[in-house]
Amino acid sequence: MRFVSIIAFAMACGGENKLNSIDDVNGGNGGAIEVSPLSLNFGQVSSADSAGSVESFLIRSVGSNDITVSGVSIMGEDGVSFTVLTPIEDLVLAPEEEQEVEILFEPMGANQQLAQAVVQSDDVSEPNIPVNLVGIGLISELEITPDPLNFGATYVGCEKGNTITLTNVGSESLDVTDIAYADTGFAVISTPNMPFTLDPGSSETVEVGFTAYIDEEVGGAFSVTSTEPMGVRTVDHLGTGIVSARYEQIWENPVDPPSDIVFSVDLSCSMDDDAAALGGEFSTFINELSNYSNDWQIIVANDDDGCNRGTILRPNTPSYSTLFSDYVQGCNNTGIFGSCENPYTESLLTVAANAIDNTDQAECNAGFLRQNALLHIIMVSDEPEQSTGAWSDYVNQVIAKKGNAANVKFSAIAGDINGGCSQNGKSAEAGTGYWDAVNATGGVFMSFCANWTNPQNLQLLAEASVIMDSYPLDNPAVDGSIEVYVNGTEVPSGWHYDESLNSVVFDSNPPEEGDHIRIVYSAVSQCD
Repeated sequence: MRFVSIIAFAMACGGENKLNSIDDVNGGNGGAIEVSPLSLNFGQVSSADSAGSVESFLIRSVGSNDITVSGVSIMGEDGVSFTVLTPIEDLVLAPEEEQEVEILFEPMGANQQLAQAVVQSDDVSEPNIPVNLVGIGLISELEITPDPLNFGATYVGCEKGNTITLTNVGSESLDVTDIAYADTGFAVISTPNMPFTLDPGSSETVEVGFTAYIDEEVGGAFSVTSTEPMGVRTVDHLGTGIVSARYEQIWENPVDPPSDIVFSVDLSCSMDDDAAALGGEFSTFINELSNYSNDWQIIVANDDDGCNRGTILRPNTPSYSTLFSDYVQGCNNTGIFGSCENPYTESLLTVAANAIDNTDQAECNAGFLRQNALLHIIMVSDEPEQSTGAWSDYVNQVIAKKGNAANVKFSAIAGDINGGCSQNGKSAEAGTGYWDAVNATGGVFMSFCANWTNPQNLQLLAEASVIMDSYPLDNPAVDGSIEVYVNGTEVPSGWHYDESLNSVVFDSNPPEEGDHIRIVYSAVSQCD
């Protein structure tokens, strides 16, 4: 309690009496307050006491002028257990006027709860007057330890475990109903079967883990939901990712990039017109291809064994357009190649994989597969892919033979993936299998029923034959650590990291011939 004492006395001096005024006591401001009592004891409150416990104190104006009470604030670690019931905001009290303030105690924690109700005013000598608050909570209370929890450092891509203890430090039982993290990188590994009950004084442990995804410190919020009055209790968790090494890789795109192209066309009779159309537009395709490269070679693999139907076509091959037209056609052909249809004619992934397998010395496609060339397989069919194995088996077979996934693309002209197509006098079933192979390797998929032989579409196929849009990394990379530069300028967007290929893949504006590409990244470390 604060008391203001005024001692007035008279002193004779030259026949005058002088008094100290109340204004002098407060530095010229005649406003002052008195708060009583300066402590409140709310006693014991259990969960059965739904109304809680209410106590009050008095604010009284004891100065000669008005005084403004700006508010009453609850302060302290256990402040959540106390609530100001009387609204006090910029309350003006005239001299001798008073205001009662009620405080509610609803324990959010067990055992002794301590806080302060701080009265704030424009009393110059004492603008903040604390009222001590104390109460006993006869309730349940969940304690989470450690709080906070720091997992420490671990390599990016690796998981580090720890143990959390949940203890009921209250006097009533509580039920734990949920345990969770709100942030990526942190995970609950194992818990008791939920919901579970913690009697007073009892504990349970929870196994948690931290997986580092970036090489810096990150935070997580670990929360436990229970039937204690707090409801949800949250503690902070920290973890730090570190990397073992940082790498730089450089590519110099050739000015005249080499390209190895395989055409494989369904030889069933329903494809006669389409095979003829492809043969008729081959010169247009080559014209588009020549805008990017004059170092190309092409085979046509239509038969089951994947063998080229004639010579390997190159820019210096005489009459290559006529030869291609002859090679690519099936039933309308003059019979040079025997049977119009083969068992695998609607299994073009099988045919393509056989074609690439037969590229060793003395085999039927010897000399076709070049180490530094981009391999582009273009398939045309009005049926779903019907190989006996999974589409991924044949794609992986080709990549293994090539030795570099970034230099392999599958493209297809087939029925729309969602139910096929029927328009422009054409129809095709859904190109299942073909679409998957194209999507997995970054090739071009065209609708069989669209005008796929027009120059714009053939240009897309030509570009896909020479422009490398993915760049393989020597080591598994930390995704967020990758920096990409083209001709010395950083490229912050338009690409993504494909973990399955361990490659940086350009989604738009891939580097062109003659470009210098530099990729810097941190490697994922081996975990213990």
